[in-house]
Amino acid sequence: MRCRAFMLIVTAAFLSRVPSLRAQDAPARLAGASVEGPMTAPSTRPSRDENPPDIVDKLVQVDNADAWSEGTLANANVHADEPARIELGFRESDFPRSGTWTGPQVETEFQFTDFIASFNATTPPDSGVTLDVRVEQDGVWSPWVYLQSWGKTLTPPDRTTHWDNGHVSIDTLMLDKPATQYQCRIRLISFDTDAKSPRPSVRRLSVCYSGVVADPQRREKILKGSKDPTTQPVSPGEWARDLPVPFRGQGDVKNPKSIRKLICSPTSTSMVLQYYGIDRTTLENATAIYDPQYDMFGNWGRAVARAGELGLDAYLMRFRNWDQVHQMIARGVPVIASIRFRKGEVKGFLYEFTKGHLLVIRGFKPNGDVIVNDPARKDKGNGVVYSADELAKAWFNHGGVGYIFEKPATQPTPSEALATPGEHP
Repeated sequence: MRCRAFMLIVTAAFLSRVPSLRAQDAPARLAGASVEGPMTAPSTRPSRDENPPDIVDKLVQVDNADAWSEGTLANANVHADEPARIELGFRESDFPRSGTWTGPQVETEFQFTDFIASFNATTPPDSGVTLDVRVEQDGVWSPWVYLQSWGKTLTPPDRTTHWDNGHVSIDTLMLDKPATQYQCRIRLISFDTDAKSPRPSVRRLSVCYSGVVADPQRREKILKGSKDPTTQPVSPGEWARDLPVPFRGQGDVKNPKSIRKLICSPTSTSMVLQYYGIDRTTLENATAIYDPQYDMFGNWGRAVARAGELGLDAYLMRFRNWDQVHQMIARGVPVIASIRFRKGEVKGFLYEFTKGHLLVIRGFKPNGDVIVNDPARKDKGNGVVYSADELAKAWFNHGGVGYIFEKPATQPTPSEALATPGEHP
């Protein structure tokens, strides 16, 4: 069965490539995405091009009652009222109370080797959500592997994150052998003994899978069947603009000194939240986003979960060319970009190299250069302009992962009040 969901497909537009970093170097983000120091994480796997020619990405979102109803429910219910969601049931026989939604086995449009996922959840106190995924490779299903969590959850000591043909690198499922199907499982958990108390729910699940489609005719057919709005070109008059995204520096003195080099993701998230009127301190957002499983602030999915908790539609996707980003900026949507580059690989940045960093793309100059809020430098990062060609090397050539936050058409009930003012750096 297929999820009835919005689908987005893109292909790489850049044919020239910079040699990629090793796939296993992603755990360098365990340090929290500091912008200082070379990448030092050891690699035991072969080098892997993160933006190979003919790469295709597909975003699938489950966010309506029909799509949620295609899954199998255990002590969980589908609520069709807006926003459509799955919610923990009322059964009180176990502690903690838990329920699951197991999605259908989704046959993909093409073989894939990379998979990222995120969700938007509401988690009242003493409740949480976890996301597991499995894939089918050569007719054999992998074990369920842990991918994300939010709120208060159980963490079994034997949690699976790898098997013979793949592994989870923090927030990315990386496959050594291509897969042709995937299946997601969401677990809803509450430690509140009162079954009538508010229950955890999930209103959106987003997955983005990526793979090479070498056949140009097949690739073109996939693109023609896409409903991807970012494949529609927009004129420079629409994208040559500067969105009023407030600036914050991660090194601001109001942030604890112990975390200043580690919080580029929470700081970037805070800037975009404030752009939408959700004004929380950087420290508050960082504390929420911090991942105790991996001891880091740079988990992509947790930043998305934070924005979703505060009422925004938020998801992860991959960008491969500037046309896609132009479309977002033309719509008034800033993009948080995950970049990485070695010394000498990129020129004109505020730093010579980074083993992992997040920044906010807020607009473009008429010549195509990119207007950025870069939290790495509190003195020079506000509206700094980077060459589009150079930023493409740092971003597209290293996976092109971006956070997208948007105001929903139907306002969900957030876990916390939307626009509580806060003194922020």
